[in-house]
Amino acid sequence: MWGMPIDQSAPAAVSADIDGADGVVPMSFPGARRIAGWLFWLAFPALAVAAITMGVMNIAKHIGDTPTGIHGTFVVDARHCSKGFCTFGGTFSSADGSQQNISALGDPRWHAGQVHQVVFNPLNLEVVDLPANWDAVPSVLAVVGGLTYLVGAGFALRSGRREGEPDSARGLEDGGDALPAADAHGL
Repeated sequence: MWGMPIDQSAPAAVSADIDGADGVVPMSFPGARRIAGWLFWLAFPALAVAAITMGVMNIAKHIGDTPTGIHGTFVVDARHCSKGFCTFGGTFSSADGSQQNISALGDPRWHAGQVHQVVFNPLNLEVVDLPANWDAVPSVLAVVGGLTYLVGAGFALRSGRREGEPDSARGLEDGGDALPAADAHGL
């Protein structure tokens, strides 16, 4: 290592790898900045508004919503899962005391021998564990992500406009300070 000549071709090889095999500089093709601008200022805000709208609608739709069907208990006898879907065989005892052996879709976390308070929907052969809590995380993340993007884009727009304004528009006439001068009491 010591006393060996420095290879001057290494930085050029590294920069060629960074720029691409054919030497194209990122954002250098005609219209690249215009496309990025359209995406950042129009397409992404539209997607953010759509995510916020859909998230709020999902949350509003599921507040106080209970599954339809017959309330009762379900004793899991057999379980078969394939590709993320699980069917269960077992005994369903409705709240009125009647019992029936059913095979239905259910929660993949259930195992044979477990007893669950459920709602059985005979129309779609689904057993829903009670309390039937709906997972609001995807909707909340969509709303928070959309709001975060819109706030960030709004901040970028505001700071970009402030940089383009003349000093007089921001109250910086004659190189003065943007803050009002303190009075004699320091307030």
